[in-house]
Amino acid sequence: MFNQPKTKAKWPLGALLPLGAVLSGMVMAAEPSVTGTSSDEAEVVLEDVKVKTAQAQKINRFKAETSSTGSKTEMAIRDIPQSVSVVKKELIQSQNAFNLRDALKNVSGLTIAAGEGARTGDSITLRGFAANTDNYLDGVKENGQYSRDTFFIEKAEVLKGASSILFGRGAVGGVINQVAKKPTGKTAVSGGFTYGLYDFKRTTIDAETTYKDLSARLNALYQDAGSFRDYNDNMRWGIAPSFKLKLSNDTDVSMNLLHQEEQGVFDYGVPMFRGKPADVPINTYYGFTDNRLMDTDTNVATLALSHRFNDEFSVKNTVRAGTYERNYLTHLFGSVTDSGATSTVARNQALRRNEQDNVYNQTDFVYKKPLFGFNNTLMFGSEFGWENYDFKSKNSTGVSSVSIFNPVLSASSGNGLASDFSGTLATNRYTEAQTYAGYVLDQFELNPAWKLLVGTRYDRFEAQQLDRLGVDNFSRSDSQWSPRAGLVWQPDKAQSYYFSYGTSFNPSAESLSISEANANLPPEHNRNFEIGAKYDLFDGRLSATAAVFRLEKTNARTAAPNDANLTILAGEQRTDGFELGLAGELLPRWDVSMTYAYLDAEITKSNTTAVGTVSGLTKSLQGMNATNVPEHSGVIWNSYHLTDHWEIGGGVFYATDRYADNVNEVTLPGYARLDAVVAYHQKHYDIQMNIFNLTDTHYYESGQTRSALPGMPISGQLSVNFKY
Repeated sequence: MFNQPKTKAKWPLGALLPLGAVLSGMVMAAEPSVTGTSSDEAEVVLEDVKVKTAQAQKINRFKAETSSTGSKTEMAIRDIPQSVSVVKKELIQSQNAFNLRDALKNVSGLTIAAGEGARTGDSITLRGFAANTDNYLDGVKENGQYSRDTFFIEKAEVLKGASSILFGRGAVGGVINQVAKKPTGKTAVSGGFTYGLYDFKRTTIDAETTYKDLSARLNALYQDAGSFRDYNDNMRWGIAPSFKLKLSNDTDVSMNLLHQEEQGVFDYGVPMFRGKPADVPINTYYGFTDNRLMDTDTNVATLALSHRFNDEFSVKNTVRAGTYERNYLTHLFGSVTDSGATSTVARNQALRRNEQDNVYNQTDFVYKKPLFGFNNTLMFGSEFGWENYDFKSKNSTGVSSVSIFNPVLSASSGNGLASDFSGTLATNRYTEAQTYAGYVLDQFELNPAWKLLVGTRYDRFEAQQLDRLGVDNFSRSDSQWSPRAGLVWQPDKAQSYYFSYGTSFNPSAESLSISEANANLPPEHNRNFEIGAKYDLFDGRLSATAAVFRLEKTNARTAAPNDANLTILAGEQRTDGFELGLAGELLPRWDVSMTYAYLDAEITKSNTTAVGTVSGLTKSLQGMNATNVPEHSGVIWNSYHLTDHWEIGGGVFYATDRYADNVNEVTLPGYARLDAVVAYHQKHYDIQMNIFNLTDTHYYESGQTRSALPGMPISGQLSVNFKY
């Protein structure tokens, strides 16, 4: 039934063709015409010629006009009947948001989470639901476990609410779609160097050129950084070449590659003590001084062929292959022995390796043909995917407890460190999954003011798990329809109001792991109801958005009433909320991005119980708030150009208290972090100073039941960027 995983060959990315610079120019001249009346008496008549200097349209730095995430084609955001947040590269650059998770802090209703279970890398909570596997790159699944960098990203788009019609399994709270930088047909080069506190060093380059029908672009990164956390460091490098070949006026093919490697430290921060992060210096480290392994190796290759049959009918076929390798030593906290100032915390350590291979083929047709005299866009297509996931884990033995308030650290020798996967393993399983799907989605203009978007998708998701320890050998197949409908009313060019309904589903093997309790369960079902408004101000320079929504999981997994070891689909979870947004140009020199979200996320029905780490009591999850969901959160970011050369800006990142455990006894405190930026711009270079956490606020970015990861204290970075 299974094909055992084979030894992988590394991609030969060491040899790349250098990008050359090609310069070309064109001179145009026109002579006035001369009209003669006769050979004897000639009169030269010159018409008045008015010359108007063409002024390049100013880029709206923070406001996006279109998105490709709300449908299968690039669409005006005002036409999408769902909340869409777009973080443009200009906002990313203004904030020096070098990691995707930092860029996504600008998105309302989204919070950064600590890794759950065996998952590591980027962990996101969106509208109260985990979105760990809902990562996409240019609209195609890209769900490997690693920390995503922004060095090759043009923008990040977040579609909120249940969206399985577009993306298949998962997509409960929404999806995160990265849009990669691609060749533009120009010849240009830009790059920069950043140096910051805690020995932060980073350099990037972005070069592109074109020759006849071939365009190429290369993005590269090198980063070496220390940390405010003791015994922490990080080295990351990446390269992302992309090519586009125009085969004819109607056909082109593009290829994009991504290779990223990283060496860092597995660190979840400080232990929880009496229901909150322990009151210790934020640099305090509790692991061993010598075994801090966390290495990742990511390779993603994408090949896309686009063809236009005529002005009305086009197709795009995309093939993606990805390999993700991650080797790491966990450092997790166990139970606390509460004895005041001499309290100790248990430590758990394991050596883990996960290897994942993905292959996806996605075909999308777009047919634009007026119907009954009204504009109509029909989108339909298919998706086929194959994923293999190999996971091993071996626990260390003899790892001692350590003092919470005065930890004495040592090397790991003599502590039973798991250095290889020989001997007894805690986990050793291999999972294969297959996706077969087809969809149809239609946007129809009922009249110039009303648009209807309706469609559905059919998914068949199959998964087989081989447990080499002989514990959890399972096979599961699920078929699911995912409808979606939305109605948009646009009384004029500035206003857009909408209502939408969408669904999603979560199969047991969604994250490529099946437990005995969940093996025979059909998917969980989710639905999203949303009413919203999108309004353009100041001739479209500024956009304001608002949305009210309810997101429901109608058959969540929960324990059986008479058997806690048996799982059934009888629970319910709900998030009610609203969000506000403002993006664009407030005044001619004043750019702003503002978001706010109110979320009431609750487990409304459950038979599952858990023991509170503070009270020691067994509690039902029913009535508890969802983890990692602040009731109020938001971001305000401003950028003001004092002159053509000088820019100042800054903003506040804000969140209220949120629970880190499922019985609501452990809390991460709320915070407001103030950042600032000062920049000096010239034609061919920029100098930018970013200051983070200007007031040196003590806060925590993420947490779990037993740990909390502190946020960065006051820090600064100086960047010098060039462009030609």
